Amino acid sequence: MIRFFPDLPVRKRDRIGCLVLSLMVICPIAGRGQTQHAYFIDCSSGVAGDGTVAHPWNSLAVAEAREFAPGDRIALARGTECKGSFAPKGSGTAEHPIRLTAYGKGPRPHIAAPAEARQAVELFDQSNWQVDSLDISGGNLYGLFVSGDKGPVEHIHLKNLYVHDVMGGTMKNKDNGLVIVGPSGAATLFTDVLVDGVDVAHSNQWSGIMLGGGNFKWGEADLNRKMVIRNSTAHDVFGDGIILFRDAESKIANSAAWQIGMEPTQDVGTPNAIWTWTCTDCVVEDSEAYLTDSPGVDGGAYDIDWDNTRNVVQRSYAHDTQGYCIAVFAAGYTTTDSVVRENLCIDNGMSPRLAALQGAMYIHTWNDGPIKNLRVEHNTIEWNPPALDAAAIVNDALIKGDAVVFAGNRVISHASRIYNSNAQLAPSANTYATAGEALFTLGDRHDATLAQMQAAGMEKDSVTVKAAAPTIRNETLRLEATLDFELDADGLMADSTRAQLLVLRSLAGEYAPEQLTVAVHLRGKADGIEAANALDDFDDVYRGALKFTSDAEGNQASGTIRLLAGDGSVLQEWHGFENAATLGGTVRARIGAPRYAHMQKISAREN
Repeated sequence: MIRFFPDLPVRKRDRIGCLVLSLMVICPIAGRGQTQHAYFIDCSSGVAGDGTVAHPWNSLAVAEAREFAPGDRIALARGTECKGSFAPKGSGTAEHPIRLTAYGKGPRPHIAAPAEARQAVELFDQSNWQVDSLDISGGNLYGLFVSGDKGPVEHIHLKNLYVHDVMGGTMKNKDNGLVIVGPSGAATLFTDVLVDGVDVAHSNQWSGIMLGGGNFKWGEADLNRKMVIRNSTAHDVFGDGIILFRDAESKIANSAAWQIGMEPTQDVGTPNAIWTWTCTDCVVEDSEAYLTDSPGVDGGAYDIDWDNTRNVVQRSYAHDTQGYCIAVFAAGYTTTDSVVRENLCIDNGMSPRLAALQGAMYIHTWNDGPIKNLRVEHNTIEWNPPALDAAAIVNDALIKGDAVVFAGNRVISHASRIYNSNAQLAPSANTYATAGEALFTLGDRHDATLAQMQAAGMEKDSVTVKAAAPTIRNETLRLEATLDFELDADGLMADSTRAQLLVLRSLAGEYAPEQLTVAVHLRGKADGIEAANALDDFDDVYRGALKFTSDAEGNQASGTIRLLAGDGSVLQEWHGFENAATLGGTVRARIGAPRYAHMQKISAREN
């Protein structure tokens, strides 16, 4: 794809034969007999132009009347607002996708749909598109809606977007919300969908980000494939946060969801922050969920739901949720070969009702759907329930085949009951830390001690230790990160840079400045228009929480993250990417729970 630069000289040919005339890029596409154009929209202009950068169109309607061709680029002027919804036409090809993006310098261009519009931006039965660098709001059912009903849809890449304020009426299903990518007809399957660096916020509809879905009967539609969400966030949503429905070979990575499940009364379901359903070979990893709620059950962080096959939740962080940390479910259909490993759960089950029902780890089935081959391994659970008789792990599931493997986990509990399980749990090599005697219910053994469990041949190689009182220091910590700043081929923040910055941004946003400050020293090409735009766009969530400088201090190697005490001494140092569980858990162990001070600021700015 040809990238447009505002300072390109006119009337010169580049090496591949692109002719630049009046700053419109025209390039032949080899073997296709088509041309490649760049079209520009500036809705602040008082004159309707011809779509060149010198004379841009001044409305979305003009662009919507044209059918775009492979390789075309449609760019909206930064710092401007276009009122109305937008449904551009045409499809690209695998070699030459169509790109809807921004140009110039300043805040992302804003597409503001009216309340009566169904959606703000729509692609329907269109393949090979990239949509990036836009601020999208409005609509009463969808913010950004990508769907189809006629056949396959391929290569939809959504990057560096801020989608917010979708406010509609009463929901009838879950296929609505801020960013929805999935079929409207059983004949349509999606392949190669990427949601990267997309922040969504504020909706009284169901979903923050949903890939897949579709209101079909089970088995009526095949699975979408290669659906990926990474480096993205969802917050202040009535229903679910970030979800994969009816997908295969798909992933949610390094993403965060908070203030999810804000619906006051239950209608179409009960929400979770980040979860998967009818998913085969799907992974949730290195993510964070907190302050989730529900008007019914659930209200948790992560969920491997029914009819999932070979799903994994790993290395993720869940804290301060009303419901569970992680659940594994089956209902009517089998959930097979699930793995829950190396996650950090702190102070989940803040609701007394949900803590007693679900615990921090909830394994549950209904409608005769069994769970097969579940492993829960090497997780850390800090359990401080408001209902003191609530167990940290609850298993009342129908288990077929081998019992659930519960091994190598560390449970620190301020309540006595560690787990309340039927006989289908195989615990071993766990460490339990409690203030008093740890108690276990397994099958027909109720409130047994660890010694009694081991005498019965259960809990092999497990130990109990005295829980140490947490040492919370009244101090201000400083987190310093030295990172390479890189842009990708489209001039957007590279995945490697954005991934670490997202973790740091979330952490800085949760803690008040008197608790934690986060400074980021950027090395590389952190100047220029593209870099300035990338950093300004990234700052739209928890604005000002990160302190950026392009002049790296000291001699720290790139990729170094240091936690400093108030006196400047180094408490801990990391090298390479570190996820929310590692950094968040370390900070919390030192200064306690977040105060979430930045949420007041972000809510005021967005509303």
